[in-house]
Parts: sequence; structure tokens; C-alpha cells
Amino acid sequence: MNRNKLNIFITGSTGFIGNHLKQYLKEAYTLITPSKKNLNLKNKYSLKKFLNKKKPNIIIHLASSTNFKNDKITENKNQFNNTFMITKNLIDSLNKECNFLIFFGSIEEYGKIKTPFKENCNPKPFSYYGKYKNLSLKYLQKKTIKNKINYIWVRPSLTYGQNDNKQRILAYILYSIKNNKKIYINNGNQFRDFLYIDDLCKIIDLLIKNRNKKFNSILNISSQNYIKLSTIPKIIEKILKKKINYNVKINENSKINLLNSNKKLLTIFPNIKFTNFYNGLTKTLKKEGII
Repeated sequence: MNRNKLNIFITGSTGFIGNHLKQYLKEAYTLITPSKKNLNLKNKYSLKKFLNKKKPNIIIHLASSTNFKNDKITENKNQFNNTFMITKNLIDSLNKECNFLIFFGSIEEYGKIKTPFKENCNPKPFSYYGKYKNLSLKYLQKKTIKNKINYIWVRPSLTYGQNDNKQRILAYILYSIKNNKKIYINNGNQFRDFLYIDDLCKIIDLLIKNRNKKFNSILNISSQNYIKLSTIPKIIEKILKKKINYNVKINENSKINLLNSNKKLLTIFPNIKFTNFYNGLTKTLKKEGII
């Protein structure tokens, strides 16, 4: 281990964001990235023992799950265990060497409120995932005030890039193109706020470099690439210079836009440059082997 480097523990390091973040940070820091098999975040005793042994200076908490789509009772229980409880266990098990926390919340925490979402809004989450992310934040705030630990709770926009989970809208579209399947978009009138994965990694690195600032707050991470879902296939056709097979439906009874404000982010990092949606999508299409 290079003792000149910060020790950074990343939970969820095998997921889409975690994998990219691991590659982005590995040269500058000593990363601690155990698999689920090697560390069970639901086991508080094992977690506390692990942290006391590895002594991370910073914890980046990504681990949770959005993939429970069973009946509401089961989904509620699973999200409680896999989103809230693992976050609670982590907070309760912090080692004394840890002095900065970067915990990932979700744009879904905001729910059905006026857009673009601002950090001082009063959230009204409508999904169990958003509900238990927000409950996790409240627990974190309570504990960090008591223990005087510096934290930042990031709420990224819809992050996209190579090797994304195909259950997410953009990854599903690219997966369909690669496999010659028809694309179905059921809420074409809705807007989403897309963030290229490299931009997210860059901002997390900037937060690490500025860890001595007292954050203790929520931070939206957004490039304000507000895109109407119905336009995505057209943008892809323009990039590919050919037609793709898709069907778009407009659901006037379901107008849920997920759009972050990045005003606070630009106050902290005024010189940051973002990847626009067209360029980020072009890079992703190339890396996925579609062009």
C-alpha cells in the first residue's frame, strides 16, 4: 500500500458508477473495493471490523439497489434493507481515521415537486428508492452533527455511459440497437436530466481534493442537459446517420420530469466544463461498438 495516498473505501464498486469511478481514481489514491462476497454491508459486526482494519480516510458510498420490482410490500421491505439499513450500518461503523464522507443520494428523492430541483427543496419522493435514500440522508445528518464528521450528500442526474444497466432508459435504447430490437418509449413527453459518467467522476475527484472544506450539505450534480425522451432516437439517428426502429408514446397522464439545478455546484466549482448530450452520447455509442 502506498502510504502517501489517501485510503478511499468505495461501496458498490462493481456497479456502473462504481466501476467507472474506480478506474478514474485508481492512479491517485489507494482504493478499498471489496466485493459483496468479501464484505456484507448488512452485517454490522463484519463491517465495523473491516473498517477498523482497513482504516479508510474517505468513504464513497454507492451501494444500494433499484432493481426490486415485485409487489409493493416486498419492494418496500427490500428497499428498506438494501438502501436504508446498509447506509445506517455504514454510518454506525465508521472508523476513527475516516474524516470525509461522500454518500450518493438520488434525484428520485425530490419526487413530484417543481423543477429544476434545488437542494433546499422539500422532497416528496414517490418511489421506495427515493423514500429510503431520503431517510438515509436524515440519519446521516443526525449522526454527523453529533460526531462532527464532514460529509456531502450528492444527488446526481441520470448518469450514462459505457456498460450502463440496460434497465435504465438510455442503456435500454443502446442495448436494443445493438441487438436489432425495436425501441419502445412510453413517456415521450417527459424530460430527463442526463449526466455523462466522466463528468460525474471528475466532480467526485474535485470533492476529494477539496475535502478540507466544511461541506455538510446536499449537492446536486448536473450538467443541465435537459432532454425530452421522444427526441433521443432522433439524436441517435443523427449521430449514426441512419434510421433506427422505435415507437414513442405520449402519456399526458404521466408528466414526471426529473431535472436538477446545478447552481450550487457551479458556485463551488465555477470553472467546471461539462460534456453536452450529443458528444457524450457519441462517445458512448463508440465505446459500445455501435459506431
